[in-house]
Amino acid sequence: MPEPQTPLSASRIKTAQSCSWLYWSKYKLRLPEKGNDGARRGSICHLVFEVLGVKKRKKYFNKIIKTEDVFSIPSIKRLILKHAVKEGVDDKENVDLMKDMIFNGLSYDFFGGDLSKPTEEYSEKDFDIIKNEGDISYKVRGFIDKLFLYKKEKFALIRDFKTSKDVFKGKDQTDNLQDLMYSLAVKKLFPKYSNRVSEFLFLKFDLDPNASKSGVVRMKPLDPDELEGFELQLTEIQKYLDNFSERDARYNFAAHQGFPKDSSFSGKLLCGFATRKGELKKDGTPKWHCPMKFDFFYYEVYDNEGQFRKSYFEEEFSEGLIPEGGSFELRYYQGCPAHSS
Repeated sequence: MPEPQTPLSASRIKTAQSCSWLYWSKYKLRLPEKGNDGARRGSICHLVFEVLGVKKRKKYFNKIIKTEDVFSIPSIKRLILKHAVKEGVDDKENVDLMKDMIFNGLSYDFFGGDLSKPTEEYSEKDFDIIKNEGDISYKVRGFIDKLFLYKKEKFALIRDFKTSKDVFKGKDQTDNLQDLMYSLAVKKLFPKYSNRVSEFLFLKFDLDPNASKSGVVRMKPLDPDELEGFELQLTEIQKYLDNFSERDARYNFAAHQGFPKDSSFSGKLLCGFATRKGELKKDGTPKWHCPMKFDFFYYEVYDNEGQFRKSYFEEEFSEGLIPEGGSFELRYYQGCPAHSS
């Protein structure tokens, strides 16, 4: 089989499955993306977990737990506020929410010692795995927020932090791509650890597993047959995305999928209800819509060798974003074909 080209991640696959045009816009046209406060808060929380996950900084962790205050460590406070200002989430409401979520995550068995002392532990464990053997061919890439390995039990605990406003629903509960991807990665990286479980912590919720709506979602262990089946699925996805064309992009619009029946955020909900740019709700706030729904101008920036670097919305662009010796081009995006004439 040909060598796999496109690096697959759980988010990349989910985008392609959710809406073919959104995948085309994001990964092929490389259009700029609109961030949101939730994503910005999430990136800052993950950064703090990565910094405090280092053993030599455990004294900082201990003080935060003792004082119940993330800002009791001046360097952590500066780190959070620096990135909050940079990301535009430095107002009191956003900062307080980040502090609460970070403390929630730190308070839940942050170093994996509840079961026993881990033999090995990792924060932001990266993986980049290529397999091209027989009828199996794929390239997967990603990061695991926290990974604890227990040699005696041959057990691997995979943990992922979530800052989203709700816990898993629908397919994410029963057939979770991240669970499959992370379990496969751990199997390849640490084959001696044959018992693997993924645990997702939703930091806006009570992390008591017995709470009425707990933020702790522990997936059932995946057996070898399930992971072998996932490898076959990855092979088909790899072939599909390595050859993805504009024709494919027009095949599976979210707008044509109808409304979800499992309470998940999918199908037509991904498009949003706005019928034009700038449309307002009754309370005067803008109606949300997919950033690729309507037309817009944008800039593409290139380095001094003519290689694409990044794209920016027209209102975000300035010539200071152009690398030395680089260039830029103004371009026009016509909008999603499912919504534009």
